[in-house]
Amino acid sequence: MDPKRRFLLKGMLASGAGGALLGSAGLAQAALGANRTGRVPTLLLSGSTEIENSFGAGVRAALPPGADFRPLRAGHVDAFAEACRSLSGNRPLRLIGMLDDASGELLIARARHAGARVSWLGLHAVDNRQTRHQIVNAPGTRTAVLALGEQLGTSAAGFALKSEQPFSEGRDLSLAGRRAGATTSDWATHLGHALAEPGRPVDSAALAARSARLEGRFVSFVIEV
Repeated sequence: MDPKRRFLLKGMLASGAGGALLGSAGLAQAALGANRTGRVPTLLLSGSTEIENSFGAGVRAALPPGADFRPLRAGHVDAFAEACRSLSGNRPLRLIGMLDDASGELLIARARHAGARVSWLGLHAVDNRQTRHQIVNAPGTRTAVLALGEQLGTSAAGFALKSEQPFSEGRDLSLAGRRAGATTSDWATHLGHALAEPGRPVDSAALAARSARLEGRFVSFVIEV
């Protein structure tokens, strides 16, 4: 990842002494709310059909039957606008998603303005040879980082994964692998599953058939109102 993008990611999460993007309580409060998955509605925001069929499929597979869940397709202007309006509402909400990097930055800016809590923010760069992942996360989503790292370690392609928890005592994580072969998109499906239900084991065999190929730059996020 180029230095400019890495600086942008850090700046979005740590701007100001209190981490303004994360609301007045910062990542510590976000971590406390990270286990509310079964008690608040979940919105899934997917930036494309490919994202919906990979990352989104993982989210769907993780949620229990009867969960208060609704998918939104960011390709439709009304859906993106609805997601932004939801961040400013008074109703408890968990917004999980993956967008192209430009749309993701816009959404994060709206979350910052609304004072929402962000417990996960990731930048992902994918081509046909390798994937690169830069994560800033709350302690409550640490298991998602580990699940992503485990999946990337079994991939046939090269990868680089770095994560940090800037407002906690958690250790930063840095993993890398270099293998010949083409990239797969299993990582996105596993990530969606891990973010939807932190701590729940990911069934790799069940998710493998759900994956759709991704290539480009993406932002993943978990935002809580």
